Amino acid sequence: GEVPAPNGEARCILVFGWGDAAARVLGELAACAQSRRVEVRCVSHASQAPDCDLREVCAGHGFACSLTDDDAEALALASGFGPELIISAFYRKKLSSGVLELARDCINFHPSLLPRHRGCWSGFWTIFEGDAETGVTCHRMVEEFDKGRIVHQEKLAVAEDDTSASIYKKILPVTAVCARRVLDQFFSAGLPEGEEQRGPASYHRRHLPFQGLIQAEWPDVQVERFIRAMHFP
Repeated sequence: GEVPAPNGEARCILVFGWGDAAARVLGELAACAQSRRVEVRCVSHASQAPDCDLREVCAGHGFACSLTDDDAEALALASGFGPELIISAFYRKKLSSGVLELARDCINFHPSLLPRHRGCWSGFWTIFEGDAETGVTCHRMVEEFDKGRIVHQEKLAVAEDDTSASIYKKILPVTAVCARRVLDQFFSAGLPEGEEQRGPASYHRRHLPFQGLIQAEWPDVQVERFIRAMHFP
């Protein structure tokens, strides 16, 4: 059976998100809200993705949406809402410990198979390092970036002609599937504690890899991967 909200109140879910991937997660939440008492609010950045304004997405679902880049304002918005679940979906800032302390369950949807490619530019590094597969990891958020326990993973094969742009487009529906599986757990038995991350780990910062320049010592296969990895119009 489903886990009821205390006192029969609506389940409050707060989404920190940006771009089309966050829109996919919001879409899955909207589907959940059709048959349950759920109140969803979204916090996003002042500058919205050119192809996806989350204010419009939220308006279509009847969700409230606030735009801010101020950490104190984001914390105030979250505190005033009192969420039971906090979701980060391609949000472009690290959530403060003050925000993470507001809910028992705080989860992030990350576009790689953690612990590989923590941090930024995961699509680039997936192609550049010749990975055979990628995917989306839902993990619990902790103070250290992308290191929390894994709640669920959805995998996706990487094609020999994939670019960062094509990987991003393929990741979007996989993000939705991952969110659907995780929300099903949340509304039924509750989220599991998750599994510790295992295997070779890597972390990438936000700066442009190799300053966007082909290196003279690279073999041809590495150059070809780099060109595909840099293709994101």
